[in-house]
Amino acid sequence: MTAPKEGWKLKRDSLSKLLIYFKDGNVRTLWSLDWKHKYSKFLDRNLGLARLRKKVTEYGTKADAAIIYDKQTGNEIEKYFEGTPVKKDVNS
Repeated sequence: MTAPKEGWKLKRDSLSKLLIYFKDGNVRTLWSLDWKHKYSKFLDRNLGLARLRKKVTEYGTKADAAIIYDKQTGNEIEKYFEGTPVKKDVNS
């Protein structure tokens, strides 16, 4: 995917999203920033995931659960409980 003329937009062009479920009942959705600047030529999934992981560590124990999804397929990429990664069950 190459950059649109008007630059990258969060909801439209992000490759991943992070859903954070806070202990006080609030839910927040964050979109990955998969580019270095608005007019970068290409998207970098690893850059976006690193930035989402940084947000998970920032919120830490304030959040009950945090889940990173692939925006295109809807599949779960990673899951965290109170800032700690949860391993996926291989049998399910």
